[in-house]
Amino acid sequence: MSESPAVLAAAPDRARHQLEHTIFPFWLSRGVDHAFGGFHTCFDNRGRTRTSTDKFTWSQGRFVWLLARAADLARRGLLALDPDDLLSLAERGARFLLEHAVTPDGTCAFRLRRDGSAAGEGPARSVYADCFVVMGFAELARATGQRRWLDHAAAILARARADISAGTAPTPPYEVPAGHRPFGPEMILLNTLLVEVGAARTVGGADRGDWLAEALDRVLAHRLPDGTFAEMRADGAESLLTRHRVPGHAIEGMWVALDALELLGHHEGEERRALVLDSVPVLCALGWDHRDGGLLRYTDATGPQCPDGKSGDSPYEQLVLRTWDTKLWWVHTEAAATTAIAALRYGSRPAAEWFATIWDYTLRTFPGGDDGEEWIQIRDRAGRPLDEVVALPVKDPFHVARNLMQLVELGADGGAVPTDGALQ
Repeated sequence: MSESPAVLAAAPDRARHQLEHTIFPFWLSRGVDHAFGGFHTCFDNRGRTRTSTDKFTWSQGRFVWLLARAADLARRGLLALDPDDLLSLAERGARFLLEHAVTPDGTCAFRLRRDGSAAGEGPARSVYADCFVVMGFAELARATGQRRWLDHAAAILARARADISAGTAPTPPYEVPAGHRPFGPEMILLNTLLVEVGAARTVGGADRGDWLAEALDRVLAHRLPDGTFAEMRADGAESLLTRHRVPGHAIEGMWVALDALELLGHHEGEERRALVLDSVPVLCALGWDHRDGGLLRYTDATGPQCPDGKSGDSPYEQLVLRTWDTKLWWVHTEAAATTAIAALRYGSRPAAEWFATIWDYTLRTFPGGDDGEEWIQIRDRAGRPLDEVVALPVKDPFHVARNLMQLVELGADGGAVPTDGALQ
């Protein structure tokens, strides 16, 4: 564990190498639909085969965000990519969404055909897709200075926020079982508002800082006395749903909460920031697989084991029981980014130690190999690749690229890596 400062110091360069030599080469060559607009993301787990030309709005919005964000890093010399080309692709993707996915009632189509026509089957809407379209538009506004993209996002954001607050938001691919208040939509809304408020403060527009503060309150309401987070809150008897934990979701939520606190600048932020930072190592320990290494997809409230409690036959409950011990790429890169942020910005020694452990496992397990292209996104408990769907039938670069870019930015943000004496 004493090696953690050195591991942190080397991480930005290793992350940049992955972005420039693996992630972006794959997606810029195979993910852009030059014929119809939008992006191809329906690839098998190993990235060898395109499985469909359908376009899930969820991934389309995230791809716009990714390109706009990468353009910002490229402008600052943090990525060896052409920022103008990236922004051109991002704007073309945003126009595809605006023309084909966004509806007059402030919602977005769940899935489109390659040419943007309606898919005609499956769910009509997911609030996650709505939020990711807002994130894409907002980041594009910030990167281009064009406020009109924020204006296009306004009605979608308002509708998503209202539905999540009322508990009526549809959440395909897995619906929330009745009577439960989920962490996922509230965390994604906080993330969406973080991007939107940051963009509005850059290009001008309505400042929704009060919405951001409210969303932060709702996310932190899921924090339990032991520092973990409940994925599903409910009144009444204990069950599999109330007992199960999703370490990846919660860990992701911690960096979002930290960034929200910075943006809000609340006087009471120090106390809440301390609670969030205290949760980071607790959540890593909750998810860590002591048998094979890595972070489990789902755990029990008591620790890294199959969730216990009475279960029903909902698709989500069956997913938890069937895949609890799998290892997902996004869980690990989110945990790497969160622990690095906690260590480098706030001097957390426990987070630095967890970063070294998680980063080592991540780079040994997910990039390339196994006859795969890019990173393998889902593996079994022992680390072998699984050729199955994670949530949507897509291979989505959003989390991996975002988190690697966060590591690159951490290395550039003024900061020397804290020495052992600076970590607390």
